Amino acid sequence: MNLSRSRRVYASLLTGGLLTGGLLLAGAAVAPVAQAAPAAPCGGLISWSVLPASATGPDSRTLYTYQNIPAGATISDHVEVVNRSCQNVAFQIYLADASGTTAGGALTLLQAGQKSSDIGAWTNFPGHINELTIIVPGGKGVIEPFTITVPQNATPGDHTGGMIASVGVPHRASNGQMVTLFQRVAVPVELRVAGPLTASLRVENVTASLGTPLNPFGAGAVSVTYTVVNNGNVKLAGAQLVVASSGTFRPPLLPTILPGDSIRVTAAAGSFFPLGSMNVKVTVTPQWPARGTPLNAPLTAFTASTSLFAIPYALIVLLILLIGGGFGGWRFLRWRRRRNYATLAYVADQARQETERRLLGGGKS
Repeated sequence: MNLSRSRRVYASLLTGGLLTGGLLLAGAAVAPVAQAAPAAPCGGLISWSVLPASATGPDSRTLYTYQNIPAGATISDHVEVVNRSCQNVAFQIYLADASGTTAGGALTLLQAGQKSSDIGAWTNFPGHINELTIIVPGGKGVIEPFTITVPQNATPGDHTGGMIASVGVPHRASNGQMVTLFQRVAVPVELRVAGPLTASLRVENVTASLGTPLNPFGAGAVSVTYTVVNNGNVKLAGAQLVVASSGTFRPPLLPTILPGDSIRVTAAAGSFFPLGSMNVKVTVTPQWPARGTPLNAPLTAFTASTSLFAIPYALIVLLILLIGGGFGGWRFLRWRRRRNYATLAYVADQARQETERRLLGGGKS
């Protein structure tokens, strides 16, 4: 067990305090901390919290946020891990880089075993280690100090991660082998390095498709897909506008997109009769996230477009069937008419021959 001199161990208030949004499997979403749940009942269930703290106890913060930190600076802070279980539990505590955000706006972190190269690599616990292993007695909390040292060559702008407390839980796999599943609880960490800051979103790879309607005279649903890239160095959200020949549509607001990250968006763009060319234009207007720190700079919208040539396949098939049916009917009527003519000609010829035979026979007698 790695013990720090500045560690404080105390009985946890199991009916109060702060609790992170939930258990996180590797790579799962991270939510800001929320009010604590009651303590877990005694037994095999493990329950715990990760909280921002001072050297003496938890504080009122719901996440770690550090603004306008110069390159080369060192930040000192504390994290509290509360074991809400009855038994002693071993925790691994470390800070992992964010890997992006989900479509719903939740932060995602690197999976267990993936090595951080950004803010997670800048963070150390006592003894200059990146990951701390501690055993927390049941019903108690532990406070650990940590430092974040911003490199001299750190990129200006936003750097995001999560302070994680992880527990390895034995689990029997479907093949009967015992494996260890790591469950993680985390608090978001947001750090902005001072320097030139750029806020910009770009739209790329716009494609449009039309669902072919079964009704030859019906319209098909238009779908437009595109990628929104944060090519600046600060976090941004945004509003979307899709303008097509079928109308104007406003998809939901974009979630927060981290610098250098991107999301793929698919939006409905109404209905369109598949007969000719269709133009689609996508406009994304950057916005500051709810928890973001705005810059004193204008935000510029970005527009990209694509085109779609729609072919009415159902109508074409119907026309082919109609033309084919008409041509077949004409051929059939023509065949019947010829057959009737042939029958009439045969009957007339037989009558003529019979008449001639009778006339010739009458002359001999």
